[in-house]
Amino acid sequence: MTTLTQRVPRPRIGVLPTGHRMYWDQFPQLKQMGARMYGELVHRLQAFGEVIAPELVDTPEKARAAAGFFSSHPIDILLIFPFGYTTGMCVAPVASAVSVPIRILNAHEDSAYDFTSADTAIYLHHEGVCCIPEYAGTLVELGKAFKVRTGHFRDNRFWDEVRSDCLGAAAARTFKSLNFGVIGKTYDGMTDMPIDEHRLLKTTGRLLDRPEVEEIENAFARVTPRQIEDMFRELREMYDVDATVTNEHLRASAQIAVAFDEVITRRDINGFGYYWWGEKEFVTQLRAQSALAVSRLTALGRPGVTEGDVKTAMAMKIMDLLGAGGMFVEFFSMDFDENFFLFGHDGPANINVADGKARLQHLTVHHGKTGHGLGIDFKIPNGPVTLLNLTQFAAGSKFKLIYTTAQAIPGDILNIGNPNCRVRVSRPMHEFMDAWCQQGPSHHIALGLGDKSQELEALAEAIGFTCVRI
Repeated sequence: MTTLTQRVPRPRIGVLPTGHRMYWDQFPQLKQMGARMYGELVHRLQAFGEVIAPELVDTPEKARAAAGFFSSHPIDILLIFPFGYTTGMCVAPVASAVSVPIRILNAHEDSAYDFTSADTAIYLHHEGVCCIPEYAGTLVELGKAFKVRTGHFRDNRFWDEVRSDCLGAAAARTFKSLNFGVIGKTYDGMTDMPIDEHRLLKTTGRLLDRPEVEEIENAFARVTPRQIEDMFRELREMYDVDATVTNEHLRASAQIAVAFDEVITRRDINGFGYYWWGEKEFVTQLRAQSALAVSRLTALGRPGVTEGDVKTAMAMKIMDLLGAGGMFVEFFSMDFDENFFLFGHDGPANINVADGKARLQHLTVHHGKTGHGLGIDFKIPNGPVTLLNLTQFAAGSKFKLIYTTAQAIPGDILNIGNPNCRVRVSRPMHEFMDAWCQQGPSHHIALGLGDKSQELEALAEAIGFTCVRI
């Protein structure tokens, strides 16, 4: 369908270059050395984002002008980069004016230098580290959250940290503009499925979009034979279809896919939960045979999940914006002999995270649900994964992100028509489960490919979510 990184937003990276005006006349080459180093920094940042920067700030007056500059040039994150020692007043006005994540770059082009041959200008060129505590103390006193990123320009770990910070902040900017919805209701009796729409209002400025189930029915009735055939061919290409799936099965799913596509795209819903039982067989089957329809939308960046779980659709969208895909899962079982959890879920899936082509088979029964329809099955790639839960329990005024990083590992899995995988966490399972549950999660999780811990921390900081790593 799409590449995992296709919807990752390009960061708007604010950079504040700082220097000390007093030095320039004393050491004429010093400013030039700093400018050259700064040029390399900008070049590196432009590889993954748009750099937005004022002129060099080397006096408090220029700092106040830079504050005005950033007020009129929207940014996702502010990176502060000193050429050498710089006073805190070159930073304070800008830090006071912005409301984005702040990172102090305690970094240099050189990993070391020759002390025995260095003159004072060379020493001052490498003295940026001197002002980092002053910057930090100033930001603490101003009540501004920040992190210090330390390294040298040939240190890949340093650039990975900076890139993750920028990508997480950019994802937060996009997330705050999204439209989430629910069709039908939450699964009866599930205490963790309802969402507090006031928290959503504080996050996105919107309440839930609530299409009626009738809209799906009416859209289904409008589907043309040509639309069915086009979608039928698309689904045939997307999946490995086994012998239990007839053309009739697939055309029924194709018609439902066209209907869901019309409603969700017309309303521009970016993530949604849905569920209904249905007193009429036809209405029941609109939901029961929707797995392909919703999986297709998920792969296109509009994640949908069964049981009406909007919060996990939101978590999946976060994973999508971070280039991790986002798979709808829950705890299936524990294997104490080989030390892993089995994760999976029935219904819609995200085939973007599949290892190989996803397989379709016809299921005569869905566990815990009415109706019958097609089941989607695939393997998830072995390697690092991130497990993310978005909850409103003990979350403050908005939402809370609970996450951990783990490993998807090889081994036998269930063959029940639903994707599932083995996941090994770093802590003993008994310790992990207690720590995870103490944070008040819901029972569904968004599983993303790769370690997205730093991106999640930056996103939470930018959006005002509580964030807890287990």
